Amino acid sequence: MKISLRIDSAAAQANLRRWGGEFQDKVKKAVARAMRAEAIEIKQDVRSQVASQMAVVKNSFLKGFNAKVLDQDPSRLPALYVGSRIPWSGIHEKGGSISAKMLIPLHGRVGRKRFKAQIAELMRGGNAYFIKNAKGNIVLMAENIAEHDRPLAGFKRRYRKAEGVKRIKRGTDIPIAVLVPRVQLKKRLDIERLVAGRVPRLAVAIEKQIQTLG
Repeated sequence: MKISLRIDSAAAQANLRRWGGEFQDKVKKAVARAMRAEAIEIKQDVRSQVASQMAVVKNSFLKGFNAKVLDQDPSRLPALYVGSRIPWSGIHEKGGSISAKMLIPLHGRVGRKRFKAQIAELMRGGNAYFIKNAKGNIVLMAENIAEHDRPLAGFKRRYRKAEGVKRIKRGTDIPIAVLVPRVQLKKRLDIERLVAGRVPRLAVAIEKQIQTLG
């Protein structure tokens, strides 16, 4: 997901070319200073919105949302980039569906890599199988056996909490995931509107910086 904000009208570009030389460089630097100052607060606002709207497990997810100034092209005014390095985060801004068979962990969240490794270990050991429950859902089950205590530990803990039981007997079948044909995700973020709301303030900050040039 990315949102690019460029104070870059035709008139601004014409002025930039007309100014030329040393003053042109001063203007570009003034615009960049204003954007960098605003970028710090925009980054914090974006991360705060994500934290308030989503169940964030790892801080690295929040840190993936950033705001920075793009100032590499000497012929153009700087641009402000707001976005995330996490490629699938954009679907939470618009909402949408993922049409593919997916295994979704039951009774709580599990990291993607860890979940994949646990399922692979259970499959290799022959202790994972699908059933269709009374509601017609395809559920992945595993038997509570000593050989697979390690990959089943988290699943058992969350299952006990969900079912309100203190102990699961050996040989008990445990539902660990459900197979779904499609995942529908609701719109949960509104970063685009947040950034757009900061444009007037950013424009004032840029104007003040340019005015200091005399």
